[in-house]
Amino acid sequence: MEILSELGLRTLKVKKIGGGGFGEIYEGLDLVTKELVALKLESAKQAKQVLKMEVAVLKKLQGREHVCRFIGCGRNDRFNYVVMQLQGKNLAELRRSQPRGAYSLSTTLRLGLQILKAIESIHEVGFLHRDIKPSNFSMGRLSHNCRNVYMLDFGLARQYVTATGEVRPPRAAAGFRGTVRYASINAHRNKEMGRHDDLWSLFYMLVEFVNGQLPWRKIKDKEQVGLMKEKYDHRLLLKHLPSDFRQFLDHIYSLDYHIRPDYAMLSNLFERCMKRRGIKESDPFDWEKHYTDNSATTTVTTSPAVISKPPLAGTAPPGTHGTDNMLDDNIMASYEDHGENETGVKRETSKENLTKGLSLEGRPDNAHPRPLIENNNNNYYSNNNALKQEEVADKLEVCAIFRLQISP
Repeated sequence: MEILSELGLRTLKVKKIGGGGFGEIYEGLDLVTKELVALKLESAKQAKQVLKMEVAVLKKLQGREHVCRFIGCGRNDRFNYVVMQLQGKNLAELRRSQPRGAYSLSTTLRLGLQILKAIESIHEVGFLHRDIKPSNFSMGRLSHNCRNVYMLDFGLARQYVTATGEVRPPRAAAGFRGTVRYASINAHRNKEMGRHDDLWSLFYMLVEFVNGQLPWRKIKDKEQVGLMKEKYDHRLLLKHLPSDFRQFLDHIYSLDYHIRPDYAMLSNLFERCMKRRGIKESDPFDWEKHYTDNSATTTVTTSPAVISKPPLAGTAPPGTHGTDNMLDDNIMASYEDHGENETGVKRETSKENLTKGLSLEGRPDNAHPRPLIENNNNNYYSNNNALKQEEVADKLEVCAIFRLQISP
């Protein structure tokens, strides 16, 4: 997009690809540049503003290899919104599409290395992700980036350093954050999460990638899952991973809130396992071998472009905050991932707030041009594996929300 030094007007033709009580997601076509983008918006009336954190972290991470390009953001009296680069299928969808519901060791190791680097990058800028899971990582959707993993959804992020770069003192109680299936034991105990907790979630992801499931997959109760994780011999989870990953497990066991993980050692572990097995970065991923419509040569035209759903607000007690330039901790909880049955903490819905915003009443007179929304209401918060579609309106005029502040 053209770089503007002040607010610019963009016209987007969009279609809804996800949503729920606290946000909507659209795939948008910029009618000026013909670029496909992702648009997230939330009601300005909801109690907790989620996208503020999303935008702050996304801006901090610009230029990093595993982060979507930020395009613009803004707000009016009805909406907060952010526009970013559109990506392809997420890693949960791709795993479920495999014949065994699992990835090969080759694909697991290469994805794991990229995810580790993405986690390191957010830690480097002073934030924790706190919701590391497969559906929060997507492959690129274009021919030049379709083999690159992108980290998504920063609504649960928390700044863990002060303005001077020192680690913030941990709170005595922090409330649950994340998604139950992949949450660390610390998260289940409502302890302050640190950098090591993101790595625990990565560990659980790797096990699920190569096994196809985790032992607590069918347990819905958060407390029961936490107790099972505490009692479970995690060495048993290494059965289908290289023996080197005992070192990965030992390392994250040795960490606490204050200790910086040894990212270089962990990266070398992945690379060593790959080299020993003759795995090359250029080798096809599992979905490229099994499905031609997701191959590198056809991803652009045939692989459906989706992004993960927006984070939900929660009700945990607010934390204490330090210096003025530190972001407020988002008061949020986990949610269920569509098709994954990831049990989390649900919250009262306020979807009517967002629906009211998508009306023609109170439209600013100077809001031109008027983009059309094709609203198919693909419900990412459904309990069904298949996305439910409900036609809300054939054409809705939404004005003023597309006044984007373009990032330099």
